[in-house]
Amino acid sequence: MEISGFPQTEPCLSARPYRLMVVELTDVCRRRSPDKPNLLVMKTQSPPRSRFQYLLRNPSTKWYSGYISQLREDLVDNRLLTSATEAEIELRDLVRQLSAEGYTVNRDSRIWSVYVIELDSRHIDNPGKGYIYVGETSKPHVTRLKEHLTRKRNKKGRLYSSIVAKYGKCLRPELAPTSNRFFDKESSRIAEASWANHLRNIGYTVEGGH
Repeated sequence: MEISGFPQTEPCLSARPYRLMVVELTDVCRRRSPDKPNLLVMKTQSPPRSRFQYLLRNPSTKWYSGYISQLREDLVDNRLLTSATEAEIELRDLVRQLSAEGYTVNRDSRIWSVYVIELDSRHIDNPGKGYIYVGETSKPHVTRLKEHLTRKRNKKGRLYSSIVAKYGKCLRPELAPTSNRFFDKESSRIAEASWANHLRNIGYTVEGGH
């Protein structure tokens, strides 16, 4: 069973402590960074080396079965965690940390980037160099533009900006930052705000940018 996308160990009724473990995989999916391999990050109530040997000897229907390469003890603090709740919190923190470093963790191959959309400026008295919208996304930019223009929604709510839905025209890739690959959403949001301010400072009228 998997919870929130993270592999879980088998149920255990004992009071044994938990540890986190990191396993390097062969390329089960596209690498986010060429020099950073795919990783399996999980919690275990067995010693990580024993658990690793078990995974090697016992192929299963798990998504990582057949891709096990080596145990990466260098990427994790092997301290004992006294409860499942503490282990889950530490697991999430470790996944975020390794993801931010560019590793492809538990098949999450998302890469975020900043995009720029040209807006219709006919209702703006002085648009300066141009009227634009700055956003960030882990999706292809053309997909994101379409979501705005078609007023896309999901179960959580709308996926579009009302400004872009009303005035959006086309992507302006030449106005996006040249260094434009981010391995976590927080870094992407910071870059989005910084780039929006940069474009304002050089004369554009900018929407978005959080």
